[in-house]
Amino acid sequence: MSADLTSAEKDEQLTLFTYQETEALKLFLASENGFVDAQTLEQTVWGERVVTQNSLRKLISALRLKLDDKNSIKNVRNKGYQLSFEAIQDSVKKSPKIFSSTTIVITFIVLVLSMVAIHYAVSSNNSTQLLPKVSQQTVFESHDYIVDYAKFNDALYVTTRDSKKSTLYKTVNRQNTVLLSANYPGAYRGIEIHSSGRTVMHVVEDSKCKIKIFDKPFEHQIDEIPCNRQNAYPSFDWIDKNKFYITFNVRPSDSIKPYTYDIEEKFLQKVTTTNFDSENGKHFIDAFIKGHGDGMFSMREDNLDEVSLIYFEGDNRRTLIRFRNKPYSIAVSENNLFYVGNNNELLRTTLTDDIYSQELTTSYVLAPQTVKISDPLMLDSELYFALGNSARESISSHSGNFNYSLENTIIDFNYTSKILSILAITNSGYVVEQLKDGTVFNSTYFDTTLSLRQIAFHQGEVYLAGTSGVYKLVNGKLISISDIKTIKLVSNGQCFIAEAEKGIYQFEAESNTFKMFTAQGERAFASKQGCLFVDNLSGYIINEKREKVAKPLLARYLFEHKGKISHWHSVGEQTHIIDVESSEVIAKLPNRALYKRVISYEDDILYLGPKDVRTSIVKLKLDE
Repeated sequence: MSADLTSAEKDEQLTLFTYQETEALKLFLASENGFVDAQTLEQTVWGERVVTQNSLRKLISALRLKLDDKNSIKNVRNKGYQLSFEAIQDSVKKSPKIFSSTTIVITFIVLVLSMVAIHYAVSSNNSTQLLPKVSQQTVFESHDYIVDYAKFNDALYVTTRDSKKSTLYKTVNRQNTVLLSANYPGAYRGIEIHSSGRTVMHVVEDSKCKIKIFDKPFEHQIDEIPCNRQNAYPSFDWIDKNKFYITFNVRPSDSIKPYTYDIEEKFLQKVTTTNFDSENGKHFIDAFIKGHGDGMFSMREDNLDEVSLIYFEGDNRRTLIRFRNKPYSIAVSENNLFYVGNNNELLRTTLTDDIYSQELTTSYVLAPQTVKISDPLMLDSELYFALGNSARESISSHSGNFNYSLENTIIDFNYTSKILSILAITNSGYVVEQLKDGTVFNSTYFDTTLSLRQIAFHQGEVYLAGTSGVYKLVNGKLISISDIKTIKLVSNGQCFIAEAEKGIYQFEAESNTFKMFTAQGERAFASKQGCLFVDNLSGYIINEKREKVAKPLLARYLFEHKGKISHWHSVGEQTHIIDVESSEVIAKLPNRALYKRVISYEDDILYLGPKDVRTSIVKLKLDE
């Protein structure tokens, strides 16, 4: 390991540690026995920032992954964490000296197990430099989602939304003034302000898409352009006071590509000086554009899962980055390109006059963060970005006695053998967390591009499934079990079935895979009576022994609670739980259950609901 603990090398492969990871390692290695209490870790690593227990768990999980050993850092229950290590002598020195384990700066550190290289490099030909010194200033805060923002003089203009409304704010010295408000979450969208004050804004008004143009920020409207439904979020970039770029498609069947609009001539036309056509003939969306010199940067979506940052200049083009997540914007200055990487870090690439041919050199601005970084923008030659601007969910209970949330997006959970198992999406993969008696005893983060949407806990093993197939999670690694595209995994601890597009499959322990059970089953769920599902032909609920159990009156989602089979559905903003046999309403959950996730939890009912967010816009000053 390097003396400053920012990197390590094994087998000529380099592992980089983030700022938070380095600070944690310093604490562990300064401790006499490798133990550091949780409070000290949080205060030293994050300072005055407010963080959750999950932030610390995520940091420890990341270190375990880089150390390639989940036991290298042990959780001392309700106290903190302990790193196993030993400090040894430098064998090259003539007078060897054994360093004590309290010494932070040591020549070599031998960890319990070997380390593996994990690179944050953007591409294989990029070199990534160390972090610069930065200072941050929060300039806007809200409990709404930030949609877009722009700056004019000393004021910041921000469009936001929540589940019920849209708001346009004017912010000066962190004092927010509401300029516009609408009882529709998508009313106010993208905005772009020219240095003269000319402003273009995307709105949805009376269910119609419109581009409004103002002479001054949201004062004196001078023009309006209708747009079609496929132009959900057009991107703008001013060329001069009277002309701007806009991503547009005149016909709904066309790809969305850059056009120019002339305010004085009221004329919309294609950009002909640059070739934006698809190279493979497929439809695409240029979701974000930014002109630069004689060319243009574009965030191009080829489909719902792939976004590439491409630089266009005449007939030439160059793909700079391919994203695993879905970024919203980039920031471009005269000599630098700023963007959010695949591991939620803020990166900078230095630009030359020949972007098409230059060698790309990437450096960190901010290391991977525990809260989401998004929407980097260059406003008045200063770098801004949004922080924490991500949808969050919370597992809540009918009684109100249980609440659980992750900083990542929860997509499935179940309660089997007294274990609550949760699956969530991260920036680069997934996390599985398990709780017993309300306490987390397993937290596993792993990177993958597989599509996983279900989790099951069967006889002490964690199984994950989705359109990519069924996998067993063993020591942070995925082992393929079956290639069936699953809709749901169901286990009560004894039985184990999978609902797929073509029916119900049953798990066979002998062959360690799933075999077709019936092609006419749906709405699978776990019960004390076995793994149950609805037979499509008879309409009865049956078990894996093909025995009839009950007949639901409604075609709703099913689960068992307190020994009674119930179905549930949303009624307005509530979720109703109804007994299958009596049609009696057993419970009314205060919120809609997200992603069809409702389970029985002892005497309680757990469901996935929305969680309040806290978002902010941050101005970043770089010390060159």
